[in-house]
Amino acid sequence: MLPPIQLHLDSTLGVIVIAEIMVAMLFGITSVQIYVYFHRNPRDSKFMKRTIFFLWILDGLHLAFTSHSVYHYAVTNFMNPLALTQCPWSFAIDVVFGDLSEVIVTALFAYRIWKFSGKLWPLMLIVPPAIISFAGAIAIGVFARKVPDFVEFNDKYAWVWYAVFSVQAFIDCAIAVALCTMLIKRRTGFKRTDSLIRILVVYSINTCALTSSVAIGSVITYAVMPHNFVFIAFAMVLPKLMLNALLALLNSRDKMRNMHAGQAISVHLSKLASRLARSAGSESSENPLDRRELRRSHVADQVLSKDQEIHVLGHPHDGSFDVESQASRSVIVES
Repeated sequence: MLPPIQLHLDSTLGVIVIAEIMVAMLFGITSVQIYVYFHRNPRDSKFMKRTIFFLWILDGLHLAFTSHSVYHYAVTNFMNPLALTQCPWSFAIDVVFGDLSEVIVTALFAYRIWKFSGKLWPLMLIVPPAIISFAGAIAIGVFARKVPDFVEFNDKYAWVWYAVFSVQAFIDCAIAVALCTMLIKRRTGFKRTDSLIRILVVYSINTCALTSSVAIGSVITYAVMPHNFVFIAFAMVLPKLMLNALLALLNSRDKMRNMHAGQAISVHLSKLASRLARSAGSESSENPLDRRELRRSHVADQVLSKDQEIHVLGHPHDGSFDVESQASRSVIVES
């Protein structure tokens, strides 16, 4: 059996107070991102908008329950340090709400990956572990209230905590791997598109590194220091980081559109070819500009089907044009 919990305020109450401050700050950032999302993305589906709003409500409830837990320890039981050995009801519920938010965020990431890759393996790789993690979070909440103190929880149910946050770290890495695999396969050879793909790959890796590091940090600190609240502090912050990562990706789409668009013109090759042909027949065939445009249309028509929409990127005045398919552009803008 593990030795009794060490009641050092710096590593127990002090740690969760600092974590609560970080949780409150991240909720403020989340609220700003929610406002930006609804302001910038009016064309998103009602389902997506409602889901994002529901996640914001969950995030607010998560803040409320963590605040109650800190208040329980710091104010209600100010002169009762033995209360630090017991789990308040709000902490048990907070674990469940926090993991529910993570499951929904994970499902949205998996859905977007499936939508643009057309492959089922990202869903099979990401969603089942997320459901297992949520079931484990419910078990933590139930067991934490079932036992009289954290000492007995550490003795009987430590494996549940290890399992939940190890699975969460795996999920974060799986999302990054799936995103990077999808994006790398969508490289087109066009400099503008490939540069944006590199940006998204770096963003995916950095997001995975942050969230998975927090999950792994909770596992390691629980294994090394099970008698203080450092591992709880990591768990308090993780749902906020996951939601902010999703919102940052959604809110960056406008910027990526602007970076990718340049001076873009959307045309259909069939229309372009017919108009250039009529122009070449009606006007002087000695016009070098018409002949160059007609040749450019003919070459592009051999690469893409006539009814496929393309984007001509470049500056007409300097004579430089790049032809890029709508499919590759939509992946960058919407993924």
